[in-house]
Amino acid sequence: LPIKWLSKYVDIDVTSKELADGLTYSGSHVESINRLDKGIEKVVVGRIDKLEKHPHADKLLVCEVNVGKELLTIVTGATNLKEGDYVPVALIGAKLPIGLDIGETNFRGVDSQGMLCSLRELGYGDNVIPKEVRDGIFVFDKEYPLGEDASYFLDLDEDVIEFEITPNRPDCLSIFGMARETAATFKKTLKHPEIKVKNEVDDIFEYTNGIQVETPNCYRYYSRVIKDVKIAPSPMWLQTTLMNAGVRPINNVVDVTNYVMLEFGEPLHAFDLDMLNGRKIIVRQAYDNEKLTTLDGIERILSTDDIIIADDQMPIGIAGIMGGLHSEITPETKTVLLEGANFSSKHVRLTSKKFALRTEASTRFEKGIDPYLCNVAVERVCQLIEEIGAGT
Repeated sequence: LPIKWLSKYVDIDVTSKELADGLTYSGSHVESINRLDKGIEKVVVGRIDKLEKHPHADKLLVCEVNVGKELLTIVTGATNLKEGDYVPVALIGAKLPIGLDIGETNFRGVDSQGMLCSLRELGYGDNVIPKEVRDGIFVFDKEYPLGEDASYFLDLDEDVIEFEITPNRPDCLSIFGMARETAATFKKTLKHPEIKVKNEVDDIFEYTNGIQVETPNCYRYYSRVIKDVKIAPSPMWLQTTLMNAGVRPINNVVDVTNYVMLEFGEPLHAFDLDMLNGRKIIVRQAYDNEKLTTLDGIERILSTDDIIIADDQMPIGIAGIMGGLHSEITPETKTVLLEGANFSSKHVRLTSKKFALRTEASTRFEKGIDPYLCNVAVERVCQLIEEIGAGT
């Protein structure tokens, strides 16, 4: 529970400790309170003004880095940089949470006056760092004030409270659910986000051949189509929000569905519509020995106890647990079918246990979710997709 995110829905005028104590008394067990920028000192925003090869080492680069009041010479082995990039810079005397103190170092005859930082060096765990930047220096998404504290622009200047949520409170497995708890506990007003899609076009039946629910174990299925999709990395605010909440950013469309799942507690799934046979969704029980390769690359042998999402030829997802590899969002995806559904908690729990496959979605569905959240969450995804310019 990142406090900054919580404060979007309820005014927080107490310390993190007082907030945690109050929520503990109301029934939510606090595991820990973590300050994300703990152990970080003297890390600022810098700009790479000049980049050239090291005169005595083929695998090193010499950077001229502008940190506002001065130009620094910094040697790096990173290969993902170019002139004009804005990066986090650890100055001489800086401290990093990995236990590193930065001093002036000489690399093959060139003095290096600091260090360019990766997300790992700033304290992020490998489980939340985007795969494409895991091994390189972190590059900011746009220009930021040179010489200012990099932690602020990375949203590291906040506390995150970790809770253990009991099985009977699935409503607390979301930021908004905890905002409701906070508002009730501290007698505050709960602020609902205003959800509105401004530029809705076309009819969904111009893109799909319908949705058929053929099992009584799917209580609701709500869908929209997003066209003109442009798959790209998410804006930095979205990436840092997800990372602070313990989720790895993947791409703009998947990140928005994960953001809204964390926000409202309603798992969502995005299918590449062009990969659906017959451009149709069928929600049904699986046939015995039907096969599906899930997003983790593992082939699953299904049975009639499992609820699946299918097109008119084959399974494309295990309902409430994980989507299929065939219809996943890729850099080539142009049209997305967005799913917000509600499934039998018993069936999701049994299937999840059978496959030893616990996901963020199954953790929520197996406890029971309000079916009225389906359309709220889908509309919220569409609103955010529109706001970040990822599709229509």
